[in-house]
Amino acid sequence: MHLIGLSTPWSMWHKKIKALFEFDPEINVGDLSHVKNGDLDYMFDIEVKNHEKYVALDRVLPTVKEFGNVTVGINMYDEENNIYDVGAELYRKIFKGNPIVKDIKDAVDVTDTHHVFVRFVPEVIQFFNDDLGDYNGNWSGLAAEIAKEVFENDYRGVFFCTADKHENN
Repeated sequence: MHLIGLSTPWSMWHKKIKALFEFDPEINVGDLSHVKNGDLDYMFDIEVKNHEKYVALDRVLPTVKEFGNVTVGINMYDEENNIYDVGAELYRKIFKGNPIVKDIKDAVDVTDTHHVFVRFVPEVIQFFNDDLGDYNGNWSGLAAEIAKEVFENDYRGVFFCTADKHENN
C-alpha cells in the first residue's frame, strides 16, 4: 500500500537526476540529505568514474539549485582523475607562506569520500569599511567566511574552515 502525498519540488528534481543515470555503471547519484549547511538545505553526491563524463556533467549541471526558500547543492566527484588533488594543490600554491592559513588537510569520511579542508587560523580579520553598526566603522570576520565568499569554489570536495582554537600550533 502506498501512502498518498505530494513530493517536494527538490525531491522530484533529485529523483529525475537519479533516474537519468540509474543504469549508467559510471555514474552513481547519492541520496538526498537534509544538511542545513550555510546556505544549503539539502545536498547529494554524484560520483563519476569516467573523466570525460565528469567534465561534461560539471559543465551542464548546476552545483546549486533553488526552489523558493529551499536550496539544494550537488557535490560531484571525479573518481577517475581525483580532482581533489588538483584542488588541494591549487590552494596550497595560492596560500603558500600566508600566515592566515594554518594548514590544508586531506581527509576521507566514513563513506570513503575524499575531502580537502583549507583551515584558517582562528583569528578575527578586521578592516575599515564605513560600517555604521561598528563603533570604529570596521568589518570583522573570519578568514574562512571571506574565502567562501571570494572563491567561488569550483573544486567540489574542497572546504574552507577555521582551525580549532585549542589546537597546538
